Amino acid sequence: MVLYSEPPDSDRVSAATLARIFDDVRNSYKFLFFIAILDRLEANLFDPALPLSTRELILEMLSLAWSPHVYFRLSFGSQDQVTRELDKSALSRSIIQESAINPWDRAAIRAQIASRLTDNQLDRFVPYRLVRPFFPETRGMKKDHEVNQRVAELCEEYFVSRKPPYMFDRSRSKLIMHPAWCAYFRENLAVVRGWVWWNFLQYMQRCNPNVPAISLKLSPLPARESLDKQSKFWSTVLAAQPFACIYSGAPIDSRAFALDHFVPWSFVVHNQLWNLIPTSATVNSKKSDRLPARDYFEKFVSAQHGALLVSQQQMTEKVWEDSVKCFIGDLSMPSFGALLDRDRLQKAYQTSVFPLLQLAEANGFEPNWTLS
Repeated sequence: MVLYSEPPDSDRVSAATLARIFDDVRNSYKFLFFIAILDRLEANLFDPALPLSTRELILEMLSLAWSPHVYFRLSFGSQDQVTRELDKSALSRSIIQESAINPWDRAAIRAQIASRLTDNQLDRFVPYRLVRPFFPETRGMKKDHEVNQRVAELCEEYFVSRKPPYMFDRSRSKLIMHPAWCAYFRENLAVVRGWVWWNFLQYMQRCNPNVPAISLKLSPLPARESLDKQSKFWSTVLAAQPFACIYSGAPIDSRAFALDHFVPWSFVVHNQLWNLIPTSATVNSKKSDRLPARDYFEKFVSAQHGALLVSQQQMTEKVWEDSVKCFIGDLSMPSFGALLDRDRLQKAYQTSVFPLLQLAEANGFEPNWTLS
C-alpha cells in the first residue's frame, strides 16, 4: 500500500477539514473507524443510498485491531478504547487457535468478535468524534451525551450546506453518507486510504518506539514467506554433520525438520537466516512465539557458528556469501571472515539479539520458555 501524507483537494467537499480530523489524536479509534467506513463504502460500490450500520463499523474496527493488538502485541496507547473492548471480549490467541481459525483471516476474526460483542462503549462516541471537526461550535463541550446530541443535530441541520461526510438516522444506529463524499472517496480511494494508513502508522510508531516492522504488523496482514531457501541451507549443514536440537538435545534429521524463529516471527516479522534454528515440528509447536530462556543462548550461537563453518566448506564462495550476507548487515559484522570467529559472532548476537528479546518481553511476549 502506498502511503500519503495529505488527502487530495476538492472543490465539492472540504478536504481541508477532513485533513484536520487526525490532529492531536490520542486514541486509535478515529483511524480504525475511518478505515472501516472506506472498506464498507467500497463493498457498497460507494452508493449513498445504502446506510452504514454503526455496529458493523465497530466490528470492522475491532477486526482491524485484533492482529496488531493480540497477535503482534503492539501497544495502542495506555488510554486506547478499541483494545479495551477487544480485551473485554476475551478474544485471545488461544481462542483463535482452539477454533482452528487462521489468524490472518479477518472475516473469521470478525465473526468471532461478533459472537462475543454485546454492549460496547465505542458506538457511543466514535461516530460523533470523527465528524466533530466539521462543527467548530462544539469546541469546549465536555459531556459526551451533550456532544453527541449537538453533533447529531448539526450533521442533520448542515448536511446540505457544510456537507459533513455523514449524518445519523433517527435511531442513530446508522450513518447516512453524503453523496458528494461518496463520490470523493470513490474517485480518490487509494490516496485517501493511503493517507489514513500513513497517519495510523505515525500514531502506532509513537506508541511502539523501537519495535521493529510496525508497518508490516498493521495492514495488509503480512504473508508468511516461504522458508525454502533457509531449509535448503540447513539441509546442507545437517547432511554434512550430526546436529542436536538446542532445546531438546535430540538429533535432527536432515530430511525432516522444522525451523524455529529464535526471536519470534510475530515480533521481528522476517525469516532471516541468523534467527532460524532447526528443531522438530513438535518442539517448534511447543515453543510457538514464546521467548527462549537465556540458557539456550549459548547453544544457539554455537549452532549458528557451526553451521557457518560447515556451510562455508560445503558451498561455493558465491553461494555461501549470498546465503549468509544477512548476518553481515543485521548483526553488524565487518566481514564474511568475521562470521567464522566464534567470539566475534557471539558478541554480535549479544548486541543485536538481547535488545530484541527485551523489547519483545516488554511488549507482552512470554519470556523464559524452556522445554519441559
